[in-house]
Amino acid sequence: MYEQELKDLGFTDNEVKIYLLLLENGMMNPAEISQKLGLHRGYVYDALERMQEKEIVNVILESNKKHYQANNPENLVELLKYKLENLKIIIPNLNKLSRLNKEVTKVELHKGGRTYRTLLKDIIVTLNKNEELLLIGVDEQNLIENVEPIYLKQYFNIIASKNIKERVIMKKSKRSKLKPKNISYKYLDDSCIGNIEQLIYGNKVVLFIFGNPHNMIVIENLEVVETYKKQFELLWDIARK
Repeated sequence: MYEQELKDLGFTDNEVKIYLLLLENGMMNPAEISQKLGLHRGYVYDALERMQEKEIVNVILESNKKHYQANNPENLVELLKYKLENLKIIIPNLNKLSRLNKEVTKVELHKGGRTYRTLLKDIIVTLNKNEELLLIGVDEQNLIENVEPIYLKQYFNIIASKNIKERVIMKKSKRSKLKPKNISYKYLDDSCIGNIEQLIYGNKVVLFIFGNPHNMIVIENLEVVETYKKQFELLWDIARK
């Protein structure tokens, strides 16, 4: 009874047996505990010493002999709180170790006619105020054809209100007709840019392929983001307004 719950709190098998025995029988000395449980007295002493440190038993001297008594079970709640507080202290460092040793890469594939709307919503949710969105190979005609004007207007209004900056590299043959104040455009020869739109924001790289159906690949990985950012900056430097 209750053995597993006590083990979940960090009790060893012997500590569980001794603790429940003391709760049921009250004060006992190590010899009595050893005899009752059939445990070697050395194991009993080791367990009792650990249990004292955890403050789940206390020592009472009677006739110059040590007797042990289980503390109020309410103390177990305090023990759990103590462990939880210690855990909270080390969690930030554990998170740092986790990020350093391995960053989980998440890849998603989205298909369908409304995929671009999904993308715009994700940009709005992911980016905080004053952050930046980088785009390569955007075709505004595809955007206009696939996103209703009301949603497109909402998108531009929201990113403007959050002061999100966009830098866009487009093909020379696809010069922008949209001129929002927070968006900067540069152009490259058509041969330098493929037909896949690339978007870089937050911890994500998105590859958008227009077709029937549209396909969107979302990669979440900071190392991938940094690689694409470096490539973007190289292209931005050679592109022209």
